[in-house]
Amino acid sequence: MALRLPSLQALHVFEAAARHLSLTRAALELNVTPVAVSRMVARLEDALGFKLFARTKTGLALTDEGAKLQVAVASGFGLVSDTINELRSRQEESETVTLSIASGFASQWLLPRHQRFQTAFPSVNLRLQVMASRLYGPLDGADLGIRLHKAGSANDPFCFCPELIVPVCSPGYLAEYGPLDAPRQAVGHTLIHLEPTTHAWADYFDVTGIVTRASAKHVSYSDPGLALQAAMLGHGVMLGWLLAVAAPLNSGTVVPASQRIVETGCNYVLECRTREPSQSTQQVAQWLIDEMRAELAKAEPILASVERVQSRPPT
Repeated sequence: MALRLPSLQALHVFEAAARHLSLTRAALELNVTPVAVSRMVARLEDALGFKLFARTKTGLALTDEGAKLQVAVASGFGLVSDTINELRSRQEESETVTLSIASGFASQWLLPRHQRFQTAFPSVNLRLQVMASRLYGPLDGADLGIRLHKAGSANDPFCFCPELIVPVCSPGYLAEYGPLDAPRQAVGHTLIHLEPTTHAWADYFDVTGIVTRASAKHVSYSDPGLALQAAMLGHGVMLGWLLAVAAPLNSGTVVPASQRIVETGCNYVLECRTREPSQSTQQVAQWLIDEMRAELAKAEPILASVERVQSRPPT
């Protein structure tokens, strides 16, 4: 059952009048006329059914009922004020860190870590700028962003992940169609294409020397996250960048579809928008790097037996 309370405005006027024991001083505080205060108090008394003030020779005095209501109202308003101040203080103390990343990395690596991130950074609000295209270009207002750097960036202190291109598919798909290295003659593979991309299937077959079959089917996606999801669902084989597929490889939702992967020598680097990022931004950057290093270390045994073919990335 809903509580039937007087209006907050009436209680606010009463609290001021009770605190000052003067309609005039209450009116000055509230920036209204004494007549308006008097009328509001009278309406409140009519609604409640009892008097809140008594007039004496020296001025206003609270009745017993008025004194009790004053304590309750003052306590309630005080609690509301304290709570608002606390919430404002928390808001001022919190900081938003904007991260520019690829959709596949966001969905498969970062989002599953959301709770761990919140535990590590309870006062940081994480905002994502998700890119469906290749990880090039400026950060466009983001505090941090993962971007592809040329060969020689492995020694960068913010080096995040090497550019390794790994054909991946679901375990069920591999069991049914076999690896790319020795495809079954009866049924061709389905190749999942990503457009645009730094390495297409034609580049992969040219570098690795694997011969494609004419019976191969083709499906194209413009979003890397959707392409990866299709591979996880068994729809075909996708050229997966280790940045996005390390976590699915470790969880077993995808497996290598070939014994040959492409190593470009380039690296994904976690860039900072400014030379002097905030302390929260620096801490978030280090947390991301540490988490990815642990992910890559876990994936090493899975990729230990595959052949790494060196290649220069297309321009």
